[in-house]
Formats: sequence, structure tokens, C-alpha cells
Amino acid sequence: MTRATSRLTVAAVAAGALLAAGLAATTAFTGTTPTAARASQETHESAQDAQTAILAAFDKYEVVAGAAPNDVYLDLIRNPKFAEQVDDIAVECGNSRYQPLLDRYITGGDVTLAQVRKVWRDTTQPSCGFSAFYERLFPVVRQVNMTLPPGRKLRILACDPPINWDTVHRPEDLAPFEERDHTIATVMEKEVFAKHRKALMLFGISHLLHSGGSAVAMYEQKYPGRTYTIATHMGFQKDNDRLEARMTGWPVPSIMPFSGTWLGRLDSSYFESRPGQPAATKGYPGADAYLYIGPRALIPRQPIAAATVLDTAYIAELRRRAAAIQDPPGGLMHPETFFRRELESGPLEFGS
Repeated sequence: MTRATSRLTVAAVAAGALLAAGLAATTAFTGTTPTAARASQETHESAQDAQTAILAAFDKYEVVAGAAPNDVYLDLIRNPKFAEQVDDIAVECGNSRYQPLLDRYITGGDVTLAQVRKVWRDTTQPSCGFSAFYERLFPVVRQVNMTLPPGRKLRILACDPPINWDTVHRPEDLAPFEERDHTIATVMEKEVFAKHRKALMLFGISHLLHSGGSAVAMYEQKYPGRTYTIATHMGFQKDNDRLEARMTGWPVPSIMPFSGTWLGRLDSSYFESRPGQPAATKGYPGADAYLYIGPRALIPRQPIAAATVLDTAYIAELRRRAAAIQDPPGGLMHPETFFRRELESGPLEFGS
């Protein structure tokens, strides 16, 4: 606790005691009302600009893990200070089988975008192939590397299991590649921790939490306390309008840690729960900080990649894969599922 916080705590206790004797006596003693004292405390807990907060986190942690896709991280990677502190960008949407091809592309080798697309299109997750975020991420990192000396170029680590879809003809053929968190943890241990490098992890939040069998929880058995996990605000589970009013004036985007702040003092039921997460009483279970990208009603939806939709050969291959593993109608292996979502969705995640 800082000296400023200690003074506020003492003042709050004194004001509370005097309030029993009358509000006038309270005001005369403290020079402020209880409401003003609470507002002062929340100002002390103000959110910080997202890029500033993430770069500062790398001073204390080897890994900063953020829920993706999110354009906040594209802007961060473009920041010249990012490459001064970070070595690797570990991604969920990357088939580890193609790591050598990816390395050549990212470092400016003679590899076209069309050739390298298989890295994020041929993963176990078809949503990766439709993601406009990953369609932009890889070229952005390649372009940033053009400005960096050989010893400081960023590396992207493909962390999805090394599946070869050419050999998948039935559901049993997919089974060896479904332990995704294990593969992620193995790549992180081998390529980041063993080499004493620093990495930005970009994954769905379930892979990044400090508990519940996630990839981070797996490698933390050997490398504890080295990862800072950031969940993204997509609205509170209840009382959203009231709580978002407390975020008015926060920078967009910004980050607020859970420890020692009003977010961390909230009952965990205000935040989304994940399968396998242990019971918690306060804050977001398994996360260290909260990324605020604006109020829920104004959060833009992630569009699907036009280049993928127009690639008829790839769409035909996705249909073959869905049939091979016997994905039920409406399942995520079917490209029509993504087409229907695109047609039925508005520009905003939670409204049109």
C-alpha cells in the first residue's frame, strides 16, 4: 500500500466514525464527503494506456498473454518499443508443422503470402483460416522485421499441433492432434523459456489462464510466476451498465490490473466463467489484468477474411475435412457456418 492510499484509508475511517455524529461534523473534519473520498480512491486505481501497460509488464515478466484476435495487439507490434523488449509472438493460429516456412517468410525470405497462408489456414481450427486478424498479423510482423537488424528480428511461433490434413480421412485421424494445450505448452517451454526469450502470446483466453488445465497452467508447473495474463472486457455478466459507468474516462484501449483495484474486488460471478476453472470469489479467475476496448455496446465484431471466402479451392478442402471427420451440420468445420454468421451479424459484436 502506498503512502497516498494509507492516507486515504485513515481519512475514510475517520470520516465514517464522524458520520454517525452528523454529516456536518464529517465535512468539517475531512474537508470532503464519503462520495468524494471513494471517487478519489478510484482515481488512484485509474486504468493505464494499453501499450504502455503491456510494455511495462515485459519489464517484470517473460511472457505477456493476451486474448486474441484483437487489433490492440497489431498496434502494439507496430510500436518500435515492442521489438526492443520482445523476441517472439506465439500464436494459436499457426500449424507448427510449417515453422520453417513461417520463419523464412517472417524474416523477409522469398516466400509469398499465398504460400505462407497454409500456416494459419491448415490448423486444427477452421476459424483461424477465416480470421481477418491473422490475415494481417503475419504480413505486419514481416514488414516490421524489414526495419530491424538481423539479431533483433521478431519470430512468430506456430503453436497448433503439426497436423497434415492430407492424411486425415476419418475422425480417428484427427485424434492425435486434439491435445492442443499440451502442444502450446511444449512450444513455449522449448522456444521461449529454455532460450531465455520474451514472448507475447496471442490465444483464446481459455489457453492463457493460470488454472483449469490451460497451456499456461501446464508450463507454469515448471516455470511459475513468469506470465502475465490479460483478459479482454466484453461486458460484465450482470449490472453491466452500472459497472461500465465506472470506466467512463478510461483510455481506449487501456488496462487495469485485478490486484488491488475495484475490478479485483468484484465477485467473480461478474466475469465469464470457463469450463474447468476452480471456484473463485473475487476477480476474473486465472487472469491478472483486464483490457478495456470500450463499452460492450460499441465493441466491433471481427470480420471474416475476404481472401479466404474467395478461395474456392480452400473452401472445397474445408468441406472435405468436415466430411472426413464427420462434423455434424452447423459444426465449426463447415465453411457455411462462417458464411451464415457473416450474413446474419451486424458490424458490432453485441448489436447492430
